[in-house]
Amino acid sequence: MDLSLPPTPERIVEGFGPLMPVAHMLARLQKLLSEPESGLDDISELIRLDFALASRVVQISNSAWFGGSMPCRTILDAVGRVGFKEVYHLVSMIVSNAVVARRLVAYRQDPLTMWRESVACADAAEILADRLGEDTGAAYMSGLLHAIGRIPVDHYLVTSHQGAKPIANEGFPGDFSGGEFALLGFNQADVGAVMLKKWEFAKTTIEPVKWQYDPLNAPEPNDRSAAIIYGARLLRTAACQDEPIAGTGNDEEIFAMLHLSRDEVLGFLPELQARLDRDMRIAQS
Repeated sequence: MDLSLPPTPERIVEGFGPLMPVAHMLARLQKLLSEPESGLDDISELIRLDFALASRVVQISNSAWFGGSMPCRTILDAVGRVGFKEVYHLVSMIVSNAVVARRLVAYRQDPLTMWRESVACADAAEILADRLGEDTGAAYMSGLLHAIGRIPVDHYLVTSHQGAKPIANEGFPGDFSGGEFALLGFNQADVGAVMLKKWEFAKTTIEPVKWQYDPLNAPEPNDRSAAIIYGARLLRTAACQDEPIAGTGNDEEIFAMLHLSRDEVLGFLPELQARLDRDMRIAQS
């Protein structure tokens, strides 16, 4: 990337370099989930493309969480035991660990924090989408990748003259977006949307990520899904950060798009904490 040129989301993504091949699997996985005719054979074939991923799925399928009387020896056996939707979660967690679990110097975040918050947001988005009758698969993936833009932003900042300036976390609802905008003129959500488009994700995943800080101005029909990610970030913050959660004057208007109050959204916190704890335990199996 030519550092003499002003940064744009497109230039930051381009300067980040080639994407990890495994990252494209998330987009392909979501496409399979959205196709009614997809079955266990289809997802098994996708997983087989990556030996390390296939081995990990078989290993987890034989863990105490899913273990049966006979050990699984093939991907098809593992997928059959775990189930289509559950294997979607497993593969998403495994792949996202490789993609988003990074040490972000400018954000002062360690890999585990980045990954745990991503999984928490994914779980929270799925819980809210299910409650509202929305597409749970798209919501889960948008939540999982809601902060993906921080990775190329961090790369840009630490390799440019701005690298010594850490970005302050303002907490919910803005997270780091205020500091990002002050440095760049845009935020990580703008960068993340460009990155997801490059990965060939569907618009139903890209738009909620792009508008996660400003659902009220998101174009229809993606305003409601952006509001789901907004609410999921509230739940993520409550589950992962031991700090008071601020609100804004727009909160109630945003949550009204979900036909929920702020307190009702936070009422899903015990369910999220239980799911997140289970996910972390499965990941360590």
